[in-house]
Amino acid sequence: MGQNQPIALEWIWPAVKKQVNQYVQFHHAFPLDAVDLDARLRISCEGNFTAYINGEFVVTGQFGDYPDRPTFSEVRVGEFLQEGKNVLSVVGYHFGIEHFSHISSDPALAYCLCCGTEVVASGRETRWRLHGGYRSGEMAQITTQMGFVFEYDAQKIDGWIESDYVCSPDWKRIARSDFVNRAVAIERPLPILELKAPTSMRIIAQGKFVRDGSAKDKTFAELMQSDFLSFSLTADIFQESTSQSVEIKGEVLKENGAYLIIDMGREECGFLTLDVEGPQGTVIDIAVGEHLEDLRVRASVGGRNFASRYICGESRQHFTHYNNRYAGRFLELHISPSRGPIKINYAGIIPVEYPVSVEGGFNSLDSLMNRIYDVSCRTLHLCMHEHYEDCPWREQGLYANDARIQALVGYYAFGEYDFPRVSFDLLGRSHREDNYLTLTAPSRAVDFTIPSFTMLWFVAMDDLLLFSGNREFSESYLPQIQTMLDSYIASCTEGLLPCPKGKAYWHFYDWADGLEGVEGGEWETVESLRFDAPLNLFFVMALQSVARMCRGLGRNDLGEKYREQAEVTCRAIDRKFWVESEQAYQTYLGGQGVDNHFCELVQAQAILTGTAGKGRSGILRRKLTDEGNGWVAATLSQSFYKYEALCGDSDNYASWVFADIEKTWSKMLSNGATSFWETIKGHADFDHAGSLCHGWSASPAYFYQTYLLGIKPLDNGFKRFSVAPVVNRIDQAEGTVMTPVGAIKVRRKNSETKTEVEVSYPEELEPIVDLDDPRVEWVFNPTDRF
Repeated sequence: MGQNQPIALEWIWPAVKKQVNQYVQFHHAFPLDAVDLDARLRISCEGNFTAYINGEFVVTGQFGDYPDRPTFSEVRVGEFLQEGKNVLSVVGYHFGIEHFSHISSDPALAYCLCCGTEVVASGRETRWRLHGGYRSGEMAQITTQMGFVFEYDAQKIDGWIESDYVCSPDWKRIARSDFVNRAVAIERPLPILELKAPTSMRIIAQGKFVRDGSAKDKTFAELMQSDFLSFSLTADIFQESTSQSVEIKGEVLKENGAYLIIDMGREECGFLTLDVEGPQGTVIDIAVGEHLEDLRVRASVGGRNFASRYICGESRQHFTHYNNRYAGRFLELHISPSRGPIKINYAGIIPVEYPVSVEGGFNSLDSLMNRIYDVSCRTLHLCMHEHYEDCPWREQGLYANDARIQALVGYYAFGEYDFPRVSFDLLGRSHREDNYLTLTAPSRAVDFTIPSFTMLWFVAMDDLLLFSGNREFSESYLPQIQTMLDSYIASCTEGLLPCPKGKAYWHFYDWADGLEGVEGGEWETVESLRFDAPLNLFFVMALQSVARMCRGLGRNDLGEKYREQAEVTCRAIDRKFWVESEQAYQTYLGGQGVDNHFCELVQAQAILTGTAGKGRSGILRRKLTDEGNGWVAATLSQSFYKYEALCGDSDNYASWVFADIEKTWSKMLSNGATSFWETIKGHADFDHAGSLCHGWSASPAYFYQTYLLGIKPLDNGFKRFSVAPVVNRIDQAEGTVMTPVGAIKVRRKNSETKTEVEVSYPEELEPIVDLDDPRVEWVFNPTDRF
């Protein structure tokens, strides 16, 4: 099969009553006279798919695409095939709803398996039936941002994926009415996700539980959250217990349920999996969570449901739920009363990861810094699957604000550019008629957006060009970028961009007092003329970024246009928002804005955009390092801009930045974090639904490599790069920054009088350094000699 070419797969789906949360089994038996080890399977589904060949799992995971640009996955399958009869089995899934990373359309499945000259494709030879094991139809959603919980009844499974299976009468052939019109599929733009070794299973608590029999309308999660738990010693619960498995006594389960709490060792994200033996019909409810602050997994919080149900079949069963990725560190199992003992051979998660490794690096004599760097990289990787995700536990959504920070960390940590390109492409394709982007992508789940996040998409697009040097991608978006920016410029009043009015806009800037854009639990709606400093300063950042992008693409005329508009808006912000008595920029003007509101974010933005000028920047930097400045503090997400503004004067403020990073991020580590949190309040924030793994909190890795190693690209693709390490914070450090043409490596060490800096780099790149700095002694290696 040709690579990266559209392929006219035959789309099928049974013409039965469509349901939300619909699981359908597809079965295709075919003979082979010979096996080609290079045989390929191409497969695509409107919702999701899991494919098996001859009883063996092959591949799962539909790339989150747009309905008019469906994608297929291609995988080698020769190792699964055999001479004689073969069976391709597919679980096709239709969400039937919109959520934060899926746009729903008519259900459809297509596949094509090529083995030598033999072609096996979806069509009239395909058989189907509604899935007997999975419960289809309305169920609780995990969260409004994600899909549904599941209920799986193993009693109703008949070995349908095995090669010797003979279809029973309830299987039907695909009919002419079952063919579906759908756009031609293209190859998925990213590699298929990798499944890693299952997590460890360490039982840390066990006992009996009693369930309120009157609670009939509760979700699985609500039931688990309200079950009465009573701790028991292992000897009182388990018939036998080894490091590999446990068997719960039959007499325990005769009248009571039993519960287990399992520690997987660290935050993980992947597929729930079970290996159990027990009486047929035994019900096991399974919850996943990030902490045990309730002395149990927090299965239910604020209408969110982090629990599903498995019903045992006969004999030993191996089950993996491939349809959703769950995230957390802890599992809780509630095993309902049963007719006999039940053996848990394994319960845990099969981690699912985007195939990338930490090619960059940072190492110093400070073990805390090293630990923060490693956990930052781990946090980011947990938030990378089909695109950047804000968090793997609660939302799994692609937000431009979050993704910009995530991408910057990723450029340094991973040196990989396809993933951020695809994420920013997904966002770009969400372009709305009002010239803003949707809240997340791909999604139409909500009809409102955050205007400031769209501004950061422009900035992220410039970052991508600067780090990757990918001109073709940037040029492809230039017409759309021009249309969007020109529409904002046309709406400006005296140089300022007014807040767009109405319910379609959420004016969010940070999870901090007066910046959330929330009033009385609802999005604050702007109905009259109002100007927000954060929005206008992000607008300036967008203009400046696109101006630089245009210059890098040879469009100097267009770049000059946007540079001039950025200066106009900067002057207007300085004139309208600066409050002399406060020596700071206020946040809002007009409308229903908060009066006399001052925040760290706006001061940082004013420095970064040049709005503040040299004199005022000095005033603002001094006050930003004063905890008693009286300004609303930046949280973990937007502290990125505060740190960037301070590091602009690294001689005076970089030490403060790195001390603050250590103080803040070490607090999470000292509280047992294996990934970094959404906010410093941890699980307690957002009415006890705070995420403990959030991509924007990986930012320390960026600052360590950008400022302590001192590496920054100056021209697209690092053709010229600066080396300017902060010399007054640590005595010794070394590390690597990957570029499109190879590694830049820095080794620095302080002596009594100077900092010795050795730089190794690909010879086609040019380092730019301050040779007149008397504090630094330079050694340059234009080839890699580390």
